[in-house]
Amino acid sequence: MYCLRNDNISKMTRCSLMLVFVAFSFIHSAYGQTIEYTKFGMEINNSNIPHGLKAGDKAPDFTGYDQKGKQVELKKLLEQGPVILFFYRGKWCPICSRYLNNYQDSLKVLTDQGFNVVAITPESIENVEQTVKLHNLTFTVIYDCQEKIMRDYDVIFNVTKAYQDKILSKFSIDIAKNNGRDAARLPVPATYIINREGIIVAVQFDPDYNNRASVKWMLKNLGLAL
Repeated sequence: MYCLRNDNISKMTRCSLMLVFVAFSFIHSAYGQTIEYTKFGMEINNSNIPHGLKAGDKAPDFTGYDQKGKQVELKKLLEQGPVILFFYRGKWCPICSRYLNNYQDSLKVLTDQGFNVVAITPESIENVEQTVKLHNLTFTVIYDCQEKIMRDYDVIFNVTKAYQDKILSKFSIDIAKNNGRDAARLPVPATYIINREGIIVAVQFDPDYNNRASVKWMLKNLGLAL
């Protein structure tokens, strides 16, 4: 009978264990079970990690004021048709800027299907006005002055000191001051598609602010709200 030497067995065992570990690590990360929250500026010391609402949840109603000073109420918008609700971080964020431009470029495709588009941001009303002017935005942008909308939709988080320093160094922006606040808080840039009954039918939520709901994703999911 052919027998393996002990050292060969040891090598094979180590190799097998390594392959199992690599495979496990891949599955573990592929299913999103491990998230480096601090990498994306999210403070975790207070355990206040947002996870977002889920498809099937009732969308919390809200009232706010848009860039024209007009009062906007979700309940009344839903009487007109379904709503695409998304959150952005601020005018200082280059990813947000590209995203806002993409929304504006694709707006007619969305509104032609009867959807209202609403953006929620923590940045102050003065900065909202600058953002709207810079990107020629014609959809509704609401300054969440009490941070209530962000809390109700479970997207808000406290920003780490390291990330605040990074943004200050890179863009000369103090996040707290940009938002007219004493403390720096931001939203996960999530997207919710809400049907006329006020039910969330699709969600894109990712702590990695680089990942946003694409127009393709929205078009794929719009039918769920019609």
